[in-house]
Amino acid sequence: MRIDEIRRYGRSMKPTTTLLLSVLLAFVVWFIAIDQENPMIRQEFDQPILIELRNMGPGLQSVQDLTNRTAVLTLRAPQRTLDALQVDDFSAVIDLANLSAGSYEVEVEVTALNPDVEVIALEPRQLRVQLEPVISRFVPVEVEVMDSPAIGYDWQEPLSEPLEVEISGPRTLVTQVRSVIATVFLRNAKSQVEQVRPLIARNAQNLEVGRVNIEPGTARIVVPVVQPPGRKEVVVRADVKGLPSPNYRLTGVNVEPQTVVLLGSPGALQEVPGFVETTPLDIEGATDDVRESLPLILPENVSSLQVSVQVTVGVAPLESSLTVTRHPVVQGAGDDMRITVSLEEVEVIVSGPLPRLELLGPEEVRVLLDLTGLLPGSHLVEPTVVVPEGIVEEGVIPEAIEVLIESLITPTATATPEPVEAPGTPVPAESTIEAAAELTETPSAVETVQPSPVPAPEQTEPSPTETPETSN
Repeated sequence: MRIDEIRRYGRSMKPTTTLLLSVLLAFVVWFIAIDQENPMIRQEFDQPILIELRNMGPGLQSVQDLTNRTAVLTLRAPQRTLDALQVDDFSAVIDLANLSAGSYEVEVEVTALNPDVEVIALEPRQLRVQLEPVISRFVPVEVEVMDSPAIGYDWQEPLSEPLEVEISGPRTLVTQVRSVIATVFLRNAKSQVEQVRPLIARNAQNLEVGRVNIEPGTARIVVPVVQPPGRKEVVVRADVKGLPSPNYRLTGVNVEPQTVVLLGSPGALQEVPGFVETTPLDIEGATDDVRESLPLILPENVSSLQVSVQVTVGVAPLESSLTVTRHPVVQGAGDDMRITVSLEEVEVIVSGPLPRLELLGPEEVRVLLDLTGLLPGSHLVEPTVVVPEGIVEEGVIPEAIEVLIESLITPTATATPEPVEAPGTPVPAESTIEAAAELTETPSAVETVQPSPVPAPEQTEPSPTETPETSN
């Protein structure tokens, strides 16, 4: 189209059409500007959305566990809107209304609460749901004993209260249940065990069956634990002879095991007191723990499942305390400092084994005064006590020591030169009077101050201005 034709076309346009085109052009420009400032973005939402089941028919239950299923969304929205989105801004639902027992592929419906957000994809789009009628039946409770009682004891048939429980759920799962189990731990018990235990439904392969309800969910289990005839449990007593070394003490005697089970006739076991002894263990002069395996001394016609026991006799040095006097040692002071400590000696209370305290040397306990970083002046310094291994510091008397720090560097003063008088010629008295008069004269319109006469300095020789008189 030629230029003159374009001009004629423009002149021929109506004013209304021109206005509409201007508005349209302005809207396009505004839309482009907004899109550049807050562009539309397509991206995957970084948080999964929980899928909710709704409108399940009465008397039905899903075989699958759908309570924790989630959906991943791909969204299209302005950048600012995407940055502000939360999980609560979406709802994901599968609607089971009007569905009877059977297997279905149900669509997942996702709704965005913000109208500026578009859900363009989701995963999964469908969920497989198998609905079955809910049935129930009664199953007896079985008890599984997971461990054993103490040696020499037996457990008898467990008792359960209630004896049976009701299980309910989807028909397929309920029919798989073969038993309801309660597990019990005896943990070396020597008497009856009573516990309230949770119940677990299991199938023929002894695997747990989920998605079924057990009512009640717990049972009170009683397991009798008895000692069979011909057995008797007694305490083991170690026969310890002698005394540890002087300055040492006995801390205890440990026997492992502490009890043993004796075997024999009821008459023979009845004559056995409540303990049996070991062979003697001599600890005379011991300075450390003594540990030995000792055989048991058993009565006649009585045997034991345990032929020997391990005996440990604890021996430790006597504990005591001691007060020592030490000279504090200064650390961290510079060579240009004079240090004055208010106390020459401090007392240190230490504790530990008595044999070690008796051998404590003077250099093994030191008292340090750390002056690192302290400026000249008076300071209260807490002493640090260094003790050897095995010795414990209980306290220092006093808890703080006054230390005076003085600098040895003397500041250099700047000397001020004194004025030096130049030798002068003696001034005659009259000239002195005239000069003084000129200096003291102050012209004034009111009054004139007359200078006071200045005495002439003493002359050791005649003034050069005076002419001696001569006589004819």
